[in-house]
Amino acid sequence: MTLYELLRNLKFESLTPIQEEVFEKFDEPRHIVGLAPTGTGKTHAYLLPLLVNLKRNPNELEAIILVPTNELVIQVSKMLEDTDKTVIYKAFYGSMDMEKEALKLKNNQPNLIITTPHKLVDLFVEKRVLNLKNLHYLILDEADMMFDEDFMSLIDPVLSKIDVPKFLLFSATLTKAMEPFIKKYFGQHIFIDTTNVSKLNIEYPLIRCYDNRLDTLVEITKRINPYLCFIFVSRNEDIERVFNRLLDEGLKVISISSNINVKQRKRIMEQIESLEYQYVVSSDLLSRGIDFKVSHVIHYDLPHFLEYFNHRSGRTGRMGDEGIVITLYDEEDRKKIDKLRQKGILFVNATLTKDGLQYVIRRYKKYDKKIAEAIKSVPKPKKVSPGYKKKYRKEVKKAIQSVKKERYRHANIRKSR
Repeated sequence: MTLYELLRNLKFESLTPIQEEVFEKFDEPRHIVGLAPTGTGKTHAYLLPLLVNLKRNPNELEAIILVPTNELVIQVSKMLEDTDKTVIYKAFYGSMDMEKEALKLKNNQPNLIITTPHKLVDLFVEKRVLNLKNLHYLILDEADMMFDEDFMSLIDPVLSKIDVPKFLLFSATLTKAMEPFIKKYFGQHIFIDTTNVSKLNIEYPLIRCYDNRLDTLVEITKRINPYLCFIFVSRNEDIERVFNRLLDEGLKVISISSNINVKQRKRIMEQIESLEYQYVVSSDLLSRGIDFKVSHVIHYDLPHFLEYFNHRSGRTGRMGDEGIVITLYDEEDRKKIDKLRQKGILFVNATLTKDGLQYVIRRYKKYDKKIAEAIKSVPKPKKVSPGYKKKYRKEVKKAIQSVKKERYRHANIRKSR
C-alpha cells in the first residue's frame, strides 16, 4: 500500500508540519529526531511511512515502536489497525500473561511490535524470545516521558547486542536527559523541529477560586456543555473526591488513574472513545499522547511539574480543532501562573456568569488619549477565522504595552534630570 493510499483511507485532507517533514525524509539513511507540539500528529508521521516500507516477510521482526505507558501501547495499536489491517503486529502491555506470549513468539515473530521499554527488556533479555537480526526500525514515541526514568540503563542491554539501521525519536520537547542517548546512538542525524511553526488553536480562560475549588469546578460544569472534557487532578487521593462530587451533580463522568488495573483502564478508554461519558477525571496518566476528540480541558489544579501543563492542555485543539483550556487557581498558584505566562501561555482572566464564561477585558479611561489611539491603530480582522479574537486581543495588548513602556522611559529620563 502506498503512502497516498494510506492517507486516502484515513481521509486526511492536509498534513501537519511534522508529517510533511518526516514523510519527505523518512527514506534517507540517517536517524531522525522529530520535535512537534502535542496534538500535531507525530504518531501518524512515522507510522504511515513505516507501514509503506515494511518488507513483511513471514516470521521476521522488522520494527519496534516503544512508548512510555500501557495506554499508549493500546492507542498506537488502534491507530495501526485503523490505518492498515493487513500488517502482522503484536502489542505487549501490562496485565498480559507474558509467559504465554513468550511461547507464541518463539516460533512466530510478527513484523512489528508495539510495547513499553520494560516489556521489551523482559522479552529480549529475560525470556530471550525476540529475534532482532532483521530489525531495521526502532522508534521511540513520546520520548521525553520515557526519559523521566532511568531509560538508558534499562534499554542498553538490548541496544548493545544489536545494530539498528534506523532510529527514530519523537517528542514534544528535547530534554537534557535525552541528550546522552541521542549522542550515543544517533550520530549525524536529521533533526526536525516544528515547535515554532505548529500552533494549536486553544483559548486559556483563567478562573480564580476565592473559596472552595471543588465548588468552583461544579459551577463551571453548569456553564459549559463540552463534547468531551478532561479534568486533570494532580493528586490521586483527590481524584475520587472530585469524581464523586460530579457524579452527585448528575454528570456523565468517569475517573481514571494508575491505581486502576490495566484491564479496567483499557475498558474505560474504550468507553471514553465511544462517548459514554462527557467528563473524565484523570491523573496525569492521560496527559500524554492520548488521542481523543476533546473540546475542553480543565486544570483542577496545576501540575507539580509545569511542563505537564502543556501536555495536559494538548489533549484539546488537536489536528486543527479549536479547544478551551480552563485553569483554576488561587493566591498560592500565582507564581506558577506567572511562569506559564513567561513560557508563552496566553491566559485570559474570566468570570462565571449566568450565560457562561465571560472574559474580563480591561477597560481604559476615555481621557487616556494615547491608549485610545494605540487601540485604534490595531486593525480589526476582516475575516472571522479560528482564534481571531485571541490574536486581536494580543495585538491590542502589545500596542498598550508599547505606550506604557514609552511613558516609563520618559519618566526615568525626567527623574535622572
